Amino acid sequence: MDNDEPTRPETTVIEVPQWQGSSSATAHRLRAGARLLADLLPTADRMSVEVADGAGAAALSGNALRIRAALERSGGRFAVTLGGDCGVELEPIAAAARRYGDRLAVVWFDAHGDLNTPASSPSGAFHGMVLRTLLGDGPADLVPDRPLKPGQVVLAGVRDLDPAEHEYATAAGIPVVGDPEALVEAVGDASAVYVHIDLDVLDPSVFRSVGLPTPGGLTPDRLLAMVRALARRFEVAGLGVTEYEPARPEDQDLLAGLVGPIADACRSSVVDLVERRARAAWPAEFIEERAGWLLRHTSDVRRRRSNSAVPPPTGAEPAVRDVERFYRERSRPVIVQIPTGFESVDALLDHRGYRLEAPVAVLTAFTEDVVAATEDAAARVRIGESPEAWLPVFTELDGHADSVAVGRQVISRIAAPAGFAAAVQDGRPAGMGLFVADAGWAGAFCMAVHPERRRQGLGAAILGAGARWAARQGAHRMYLQVEMDNDAARRLYERVGFTRSYGYHYRIAP
Repeated sequence: MDNDEPTRPETTVIEVPQWQGSSSATAHRLRAGARLLADLLPTADRMSVEVADGAGAAALSGNALRIRAALERSGGRFAVTLGGDCGVELEPIAAAARRYGDRLAVVWFDAHGDLNTPASSPSGAFHGMVLRTLLGDGPADLVPDRPLKPGQVVLAGVRDLDPAEHEYATAAGIPVVGDPEALVEAVGDASAVYVHIDLDVLDPSVFRSVGLPTPGGLTPDRLLAMVRALARRFEVAGLGVTEYEPARPEDQDLLAGLVGPIADACRSSVVDLVERRARAAWPAEFIEERAGWLLRHTSDVRRRRSNSAVPPPTGAEPAVRDVERFYRERSRPVIVQIPTGFESVDALLDHRGYRLEAPVAVLTAFTEDVVAATEDAAARVRIGESPEAWLPVFTELDGHADSVAVGRQVISRIAAPAGFAAAVQDGRPAGMGLFVADAGWAGAFCMAVHPERRRQGLGAAILGAGARWAARQGAHRMYLQVEMDNDAARRLYERVGFTRSYGYHYRIAP
């Protein structure tokens, strides 16, 4: 794997200039709207879906198939779907529902509920039926194979419901919210959210480039605050932005300052959720915060993750000089961990001569998938919750000079629930893994198999034992970190259900 991969785009933009579902008299503008929205995310991989020429259900169904194919080509990267009318969201949300099941919530930012059926719709336009179709009540050719349940839906900023929509939402108990705190509370204990944004959720006093402007909408700042509140609390499964009919230059200017930050917040949700847990799971002896940087230092330990700085998404040169002083005062190399999305800090350090080292892929999986993939293997591994008996196994298999110090200063200090997995053959340690659970997630660390015991399925067995332990802790999701050039480990992890979510690398001062 070459060292360019950590910098390749982690986001795919799917541009869908669909107009067939709209009732707007100016729906033809949706074509240009999709293109202009995609232009606002220039660093993403971009796919343009060619929509049908005709109208009606056949055209919508054909478009949906093309969108599904584009999602499959995205290779599992975070996808932003840009319309076009709201109907472009059928396949992205259906795909998220297939992946996350009942643990998915859909937050529907819109002036309207889009909860009509073909029988109740006053206009007959499909963009007013999209959410109801996702809930299983819509044109037969467009209803997904796994419909949402009403309890998975939250309406945000909605203020114009037709009588039938109001009756349905009330009877189904679908909440309507308008502020960040209420939104997070309404989503509840979901594992992930899909964020749908119809731009008519914005108030027409500030944004009018939509077909059906409705007074009383959100300000751009409130919309961004609500999305960021979701991204801080939940994994964002996908993002859609729709219904842009460009009419005023000032509206394009507004979107230029809004769409990028929304996409960044959604894309980085997994990064923030996992990195926060990973830092707690592998605690540093000393942690100090300076100007938004987390400075980690662990005496007697030489590993990068124990002695590196974690920057904010943007960094200024004076702050970098302060970070450099911190580590040089401790006679340590200056090492900075750079996750996906921190391009400006990475460029600053590159300009200062920092070399790039140790590109790492962060993989995530659903715990139940790992359990299912290792059904015949996990019984070969024992797992306990006390480190004392496990640390000699770690010291023997780890193979680093600082193993004893890591055991004493890092592993023994883990505060969260931890599972210590070991495989023993002929009375000797053959393989090991460390699993740390934290609020619905479990991280896998210290995976190792003795060189003489490889290719015997021990790695899968250890992951299987860890996944079963994680499930008992209530962890529905798992993560692990693997160096990009470790092809054998990556193949193993992918076989048992892990996929790449993002990456990071280190920058080391000259």
